[in-house]
Amino acid sequence: MIAGFASKVHRKFDGSAFELMAETVDQALEMAGIIPGEIDGLVTTFLPGVFDGNTYLHFFTNQVRQYLGLRARYIDMLDFGGASALSMIYRAQKAISAGEASSVICIIGGKASEVKALGTTVDSMDKVYDHISITPFDWIYRIYDSLNPVSDYALVAARHAKLYGTDDTVRAKLAVQQRFNGKGNDKAMYRDDLTVKDVLASPVISSPLHLLEIVYPVDGFHVFVVSSKHTSLRDLEIKAYGEAHWAEMPPELPDITITPAKDSSRVAAFDLERVDAFELYDSFTTTVLLQLEDIGLVQKGQVAKFIEEHDLRYTGDIPLNTGGGSLNCGQPAYMSGGVILEEALLQLNDMAKGHQVKGVNNVFINGIGGWSRSHSVSLVLGERN
Repeated sequence: MIAGFASKVHRKFDGSAFELMAETVDQALEMAGIIPGEIDGLVTTFLPGVFDGNTYLHFFTNQVRQYLGLRARYIDMLDFGGASALSMIYRAQKAISAGEASSVICIIGGKASEVKALGTTVDSMDKVYDHISITPFDWIYRIYDSLNPVSDYALVAARHAKLYGTDDTVRAKLAVQQRFNGKGNDKAMYRDDLTVKDVLASPVISSPLHLLEIVYPVDGFHVFVVSSKHTSLRDLEIKAYGEAHWAEMPPELPDITITPAKDSSRVAAFDLERVDAFELYDSFTTTVLLQLEDIGLVQKGQVAKFIEEHDLRYTGDIPLNTGGGSLNCGQPAYMSGGVILEEALLQLNDMAKGHQVKGVNNVFINGIGGWSRSHSVSLVLGERN
């Protein structure tokens, strides 16, 4: 299924997004042993500003194929944000099974530095460019300046604390355990020792979230090659899959501390006792805590006790974000799905040097997109039966 994969991540890449994309594609194809002419499918995604500052590109999939020189029988364009990477390989596999393609390349990434240079994020592009809409109700929701998406997640974290007493220390403990995992990962940008005291002493960016529990947007790409051709990698299959896409705006939700992961994991319906490692979307510490509850590892409101009772390091009883997650590896182009998918593949292929979990056969991956309330994709990868 997965014939090859690669990533290239920089704090700031001096070339164009297309150049960095092509370098990553070449590396993934080299692992797969496939030449560009054999690629007959493309799945990708796009966020405003992450391709060299452009808000929207005309016929984006066409521009990607033109730059890479790809002819394709199958093309798909996803708009799930960070959850897109997980849907990419699922759709690619379906296309191959249906005979619509034989080798599909899946591309996620871009340059966050182009957006940061404007003093904004992709979730606040309407503050920089005219005629950009973030919601269909911007005239209600986008009146005041905000630090989206940080402000949005901070509101959720504050609400969770109000309802369940999840104080700053709980989130800090999670950040510390993920840093432990990142210390052994040569792909991680942040590998220094980290303590709870360090997290709590870092500046509050949007109350109650501190700097060291917020992801750092970077320039980078993740590329995955899904193919029917023979590969030297482990023979993996998608053992469970679920999507959920909610439409409600925050005031319409009965509880903003519940994410669509509650529904996507229910659709996936995989026995969590059989999971050897969990890779959960970590744009913020609070994102992980919400998913731990919503996928069913712990009841809603009990995550503080869960963090206290379990060891989430890659050496622990419930290995979580075993490479340090995006909190330590950076978030390419404001989308973390490629980070957690690549880590799952490293673990399953016994390639996670310095942070390898023993005996990994099944990995549960959950991606979140569109803040914490829009999209969720739950995916279990494991060895083919």
